[in-house]
Amino acid sequence: MLNYSRVKQEAERVKRDFPVVDYFQCLVSSGFLKYEGIQGKEYFFGFLTQRTGSIAVDANANLWYDHSAGRGGDILEAVQVFEGKSFTESIQRLSDSPPERITIQKKKSVSAPNIVVENVKEISHNALVNFIRERGLEPDEINQFAKEVHWRNKGKRYFAVGFPNESEGWVLRSSIFKGNILGGGISIKILGKPEKIKIFEGWFDFLSYLKLSRASDFKAIILNSTANLSLRLMLDILNESEKVDLYLDNDATGEESTINFVRVAQLFCYCHQNGLSTDWDLKALRGSRDKIVKLLANLKIKSSEVNKIWRIQTDVSDQRSYYESFEDVNEFLMRAIQK
Repeated sequence: MLNYSRVKQEAERVKRDFPVVDYFQCLVSSGFLKYEGIQGKEYFFGFLTQRTGSIAVDANANLWYDHSAGRGGDILEAVQVFEGKSFTESIQRLSDSPPERITIQKKKSVSAPNIVVENVKEISHNALVNFIRERGLEPDEINQFAKEVHWRNKGKRYFAVGFPNESEGWVLRSSIFKGNILGGGISIKILGKPEKIKIFEGWFDFLSYLKLSRASDFKAIILNSTANLSLRLMLDILNESEKVDLYLDNDATGEESTINFVRVAQLFCYCHQNGLSTDWDLKALRGSRDKIVKLLANLKIKSSEVNKIWRIQTDVSDQRSYYESFEDVNEFLMRAIQK
């Protein structure tokens, strides 16, 4: 049992060193929340049943606030609210696990059988057909990948276009709903005999790319949220294939995620070229605001080498130039159809 002085010191360390935005991204990966994007200097998250996110996270101040509930605070208060931990338990929770590896166990009052999938079928509802067409696609073009999912939550019934993810849950989209049920995380589709990996932010970007390119023979990783593009996922992808095409959004988050992936690929390539291990100790990066800088230090790479690393040419390609005047691949498709 920690004494009072030790508890206070550890609490201050946790609040100082652990990025609260990383914790909320873990809540997204665990299917507890959905990520809504960045507005100004704040990241926004929301509960799955909300149309828009109510939780604002200020990465600079390292604080969060839920506007709908009128509560917020630091990362320790987040663990107390979202995991039902006591103050001391919250400190021990974060002391034992780096934020990027935390798996959130939902409280029984939230997770037990509130959400029940009642029907999964071919897409036929007029509202969903119109929603798909508004995105520049036809139902028969996406039927191979999508279903019409009906579910019940706390006695209320909902329906949306559903895409499966790797957590055996559903990524749900409609004109009024955006979220996950029964687990969040990435989706993976393998087409033909994959020659490379292509990464998309969302399903409609992937489907738009298929319609525009008629491409085959690649492995698609649909992030469903850039919060899922963790350093662990980047490393797993590069260990599988160093030929990667990135189709992320033309916004601040897409820019940051693309730059980070390219830099991780450059460092990965440098390690191969110089006989360094690529089995990186990601646990050692816990609490780091700039994980790549910390990783460079942990690998004992001299500062004189860093600029050389960022000049390395890799097979990770930023594809955003093809739709640079548009928010994403789907918007590019919609404008192309309108012409």
